[in-house]
Amino acid sequence: RVSALAEALAAKVARGREWSAKLEREMAEEDRTSLRDAAAMVSEVEAAKLKLPKLGKLREWVARAKAWQDSARKVQAKQTRGASQKPALSELEAMLALGLELPLDVPEAPLLARQVREASDVERCAETLLEAAEEVTKPEPAADADAAAADADAA
Repeated sequence: RVSALAEALAAKVARGREWSAKLEREMAEEDRTSLRDAAAMVSEVEAAKLKLPKLGKLREWVARAKAWQDSARKVQAKQTRGASQKPALSELEAMLALGLELPLDVPEAPLLARQVREASDVERCAETLLEAAEEVTKPEPAADADAAAADADAA
């Protein structure tokens, strides 16, 4: 009975070391772990009832990424469902910056990045068209001089 308990304990210690090494590797990589994979790791470690030093940090990362994901989805829903108040470009840019700072890879970030690029392109086009319209509607300097001379002659 004691040897069975010792074997079970040794197996749990070995699993803990394996998971600890895996978490260390995943959290240290330059390529960010996906939110889905990180959440699955947290669930698996918790299901195995292991207490690992890095688990708290990974759990925090998952919570932050899920909160950002929820916010991003709400903003995107505003854009696609004809909401009365669409988000401003600056709001989208700020949300994207927060998403890119996350330590985990969230699938909504590339979609939001594309939307920000498209909105910026539309804004630049609109500014160019407005500038062109102002140029077209500006009175020519010669016409202004003629009008001023005509006014002076009339007076």
